[in-house]
Amino acid sequence: MKHQPTLLISNACSELGQTLVSDAAEHFRVALADADGQLGNQLCADLHGNGREALFLDCLPGSARDRQRGVERVLRRWQQLDTVINLPAPLTLGPFEATQGSHWQRVLDEQLMDTVNLCQSAISAMHRQEGGRILNVVPEYGILAGPLAAAQSAASAAIVALGESLHSELHSSGIRVTTVVIPLYQEQASSLSATDPLSDARFQRKIARSPVTRQELSQQILQALDNDSALHIASGHTQAKWRRKRWFRKRWERTLRELGAKYRR
Repeated sequence: MKHQPTLLISNACSELGQTLVSDAAEHFRVALADADGQLGNQLCADLHGNGREALFLDCLPGSARDRQRGVERVLRRWQQLDTVINLPAPLTLGPFEATQGSHWQRVLDEQLMDTVNLCQSAISAMHRQEGGRILNVVPEYGILAGPLAAAQSAASAAIVALGESLHSELHSSGIRVTTVVIPLYQEQASSLSATDPLSDARFQRKIARSPVTRQELSQQILQALDNDSALHIASGHTQAKWRRKRWFRKRWERTLRELGAKYRR
């Protein structure tokens, strides 16, 4: 009997992660990496009850060692690691002056360094098996930076650049790396981290107006596994904004300045 391929999902207990785990379990043996042991083990138990293979990996934010141990556990359990999906941590938003050093450190640890650390551990395993697939998923602020999103944009943009570098460096070795850009989605409201109440209210409204749901994004992320480009924009909603920024740059900047002035009032 041929075994299903293996998939490791980082931040698997997030809103998007839970949906992605459920969808991916139809095609993969799934390892769930997250700090929420209670929810992670419950998700695994539910999958086991449906006849799926699943493994929970307890990974604290910012711990390179936890990610290395997680990859090692997957290899001991299933002897291979075919695919890794790095999902983003909860958004941190607010004015630049109100974004303290602790906010920056948390975003850099939970977004950038967790992605870097898991990529390093996974790539070592994938080199030995001569192939693999990595999707690094970032919020659209990585390519559409705007007001009240400095820390989030900096970390996400760094992941975009990292992905482009790894895509070119590793492609000939059989390891494919793609960065998937996703928009805000409706279910994100419960996990938003804002520096102040006004920013929280503004972005709660913005999230509520999003035309995208986590169910749609989950399917688009899985479809991106077949995409061979360095950058994949998962939503037509984000693609339209990306085109406006690229082709009508002055108008785009003017619109953002007006939005920034509105936020500062």
